[in-house]
Amino acid sequence: MNTSSRETTARPLASLRPPAVRIAAVLIGAALAPFAQIAMAQTLTPIQPPTAPGAAAPARPTLPPPVTESERRFRDLSDYIRSRGEIDAATRGDIERVAAALDADLAKPDSPAPAVARLLAARAQTAIWLDDRATRDSAFERLASMQANKDAVLLAWVLELTNCAEFERALELLEGHTFSGSRFIDSRIYLASCLMSMNRFDDAQAALNSAPPNRTPEQLAKISILTNRIGALREMWNSEMVAMAKDQQRGDLPLVELVTPKGAVTLELFEDQAPHTVGNFIEHVEAGTYNGTRFHRVIRGFGVQGGDPTTATGGAGGTGSGGWTIPDETLSDSRRNALIGRIIAVAQPNPESPSDALPNSAGCQFMILVSHNEQLGKQHTVFGRVSDGLDVARSMTQDDQILTARVVRKRDRDYRGVRLSADATGNFIMPRGTGVSTRSLETKVQSPTITPRTPSPAQSAPVQVTPATAPTPK
Repeated sequence: MNTSSRETTARPLASLRPPAVRIAAVLIGAALAPFAQIAMAQTLTPIQPPTAPGAAAPARPTLPPPVTESERRFRDLSDYIRSRGEIDAATRGDIERVAAALDADLAKPDSPAPAVARLLAARAQTAIWLDDRATRDSAFERLASMQANKDAVLLAWVLELTNCAEFERALELLEGHTFSGSRFIDSRIYLASCLMSMNRFDDAQAALNSAPPNRTPEQLAKISILTNRIGALREMWNSEMVAMAKDQQRGDLPLVELVTPKGAVTLELFEDQAPHTVGNFIEHVEAGTYNGTRFHRVIRGFGVQGGDPTTATGGAGGTGSGGWTIPDETLSDSRRNALIGRIIAVAQPNPESPSDALPNSAGCQFMILVSHNEQLGKQHTVFGRVSDGLDVARSMTQDDQILTARVVRKRDRDYRGVRLSADATGNFIMPRGTGVSTRSLETKVQSPTITPRTPSPAQSAPVQVTPATAPTPK
């Protein structure tokens, strides 16, 4: 039985605090998974609504002068992304040009350490925007090497790794460094979340229990909520293990293979609990609906959404139903939980309550979860799991393609979807939970924030990396 599952949970933002030099710090913010975000009781920096055409960009806090023209361009671009709340193709081109300018400045010899650190912080953010994980890691590694106390840099790095579902690497960083002071308690919280993401629930609780008693109210709240979530997920996971054992004993659940440029992903379908949804999915697979389509939405710390046939012909994705909508299968006591690695049918938001799903509105689109999002199972049909290739699924970036989809195994019956309506289009997007910002659902990366600090007699002021006004003119 393949029980590989991972999870990404929301984390507090970490700032960089160098000991003796005035170094930029990276507040690597991510578009956090809404339901994990609620469970972890995190508070996002309020997101300003997109700037209306002709309106001024959001005000930026007073910053020290940019050390290079590339840093100025980074600040302007960051402000623009924050005001838009999204990264489109044109903006991505701007990011690539700013990243190249930052690289050129970083390659210059004999640059002072404070300037290098600020440029590295900006380069880390551009790499996150571009989902360039190798460059991101290189920037973090260099930032860490510049400081005697690496605590804050490593915690910021761990935050980004977990938001990309790279839990093994995050765990390596957490266990390979001795954190001090209040950072030690934060590291225990990060460690517990990481272990919970790997379904190591007892170890996760032990990590929380090892945190010293001198906890801040915020830390106490996080530990309390995380403890409750660990207990609830442990119970769900144990129930899921029983169900998976029964699946294996029968040994005849349908299997579907998605072939992508990054490798194959094998899906085992929960026909016993969601026969109509599975029938619909297999009908579309056999009809070739998914061949050549793209994963058009990648929500960091949440999941990857695909299956829209309009993306195979150049569409942006999110509107195609595949020809009809199907009934929900969420009311049964035997329904499966929306845990990491599970596949859910993507429904449309309820126009009267956008935080909820519109009943019986799913079509052919699906999402592979990269985190435990247990609340989803009450409104979205969970109809399968990744039995092989979860690492491939969680490495997907926006517009990665499904080259082919094929049925590997199925039972001896006719697989067809139950057609409730013949609506060919809709708004197939995950509903927004109460208090969840648009950014957390719609952008791959949240810009960091630069806040200059007042120097103390014993230490020069650390600078934090922040968002910034309009993209570089083409």
